[in-house]
Amino acid sequence: MRTNRLSAALCCLALTLVGCDGMGGRKPASTGLPYEVVLEGDSDSIVTRMMTADMPHLPQPEPMFSLIQVRKGKVRGSYQLVRNRIVVDINAHNKGYAVKMRKDVSAVPQTVVYIQAQSVEQLRHRLDGGKLRSLFDTSELRHLATVVPQNPDRQKEMRQRFGISMRIPASMNAGKQAKDFAWLTDNASTGMQSLIFFKTKSHGRSRDDLKAQADSALKRNLPGETDGMYMQLADMSQADRQGMRRGLWEMKGDAMGGPYVMRTRGSMAVIGFVYAPEKKKKYYQQLEAALSTIKVRIQNGQQENQGGYHPWRYQWYRIRTDL
Repeated sequence: MRTNRLSAALCCLALTLVGCDGMGGRKPASTGLPYEVVLEGDSDSIVTRMMTADMPHLPQPEPMFSLIQVRKGKVRGSYQLVRNRIVVDINAHNKGYAVKMRKDVSAVPQTVVYIQAQSVEQLRHRLDGGKLRSLFDTSELRHLATVVPQNPDRQKEMRQRFGISMRIPASMNAGKQAKDFAWLTDNASTGMQSLIFFKTKSHGRSRDDLKAQADSALKRNLPGETDGMYMQLADMSQADRQGMRRGLWEMKGDAMGGPYVMRTRGSMAVIGFVYAPEKKKKYYQQLEAALSTIKVRIQNGQQENQGGYHPWRYQWYRIRTDL
C-alpha cells in the first residue's frame, strides 16, 4: 500500500515531465502557434483587450498574443490541447476574486489560467493585464527555447571564446569575428536574425554607459556600405527581472532598423536584433527566447544560469491575487 501511494505521488510530481494524468496514462503533446491563447468566457472583452495590447519595443504595432475566442463551457476537442488557455468565470455567486493556474491540464506542456470574479467591474478593476501577459510571455519563451533547432558548432565556439553558453539557432552560420566581438547571422532575405557578442568594461553598468559601450562596439565592427554609415542603438529600456533590455536599433545614414533585445552577464553582453520590415514579431521572440538560456562560466568552472527560465516543478499553485 505504501509503495502504491509513493508511486502515485512520484507520478503526479512528474506531471510536467512525462505527462502523467493521475491514472497511469500519458497526456498528448500540446498544440498551438507561438503566443496563441484560447480565451474562454470573456464575453465583455476585458481580458481580450489586455492580451491584445501591442508588444513593446517594436517599430510597428503588433499584438503580443493571438487569441482564439470561445464561449464559456464550449472548449472541447482540439481546443483543450492548445498550450495556452485562459478561462474567465464571472458569476455573482462566486466567493470572490481569484486567479489560479494549472500546468498540463489536458496536454504537455500547457498553462491554463482560471480567472473568477463576482462582476464585470470587479474583474476590470482587479485584474492586472501586464502581469497576465508577463506570465504567458515567460511560459512561451521557455517553450520556444526548447523547440528552436540548435547550432552546436557555434555554441561551442562562443563557449570557448567568451565563456558563455546559450542556445544559438541552427540557421546562424554567417558572421564576423573580431577582438572581444562576434557577430552571428542567418543572412535571411526576410526576417533576418542576428546575435552580437561583445565584452563590456567592468565600470559603468548604467543604462547610458552600457548603451555607449554597445554603440562603440557596433560602430567599430559593423560599418555600413559607405563612410559615415554604421549600426547604433536608438534607445534602451531599463533591465527587467531577467536582465533583459529592449529597444530599437538603426543604421546611421540608412533607412534600416528594427527591434533588439540585450542581456548582460558578467563582463559579456549579447544582443539579438532583427531586420524584418514585413512585421514578423516571431523573429524577435525567437531571439528573446535564445537569450533567456544564457549561462556564464564562473570562477570555479561551473556554470550559473543567471535569471534564466527553469522547468516548472509543480502542476498547481495559486497566483497572487493582485494579478
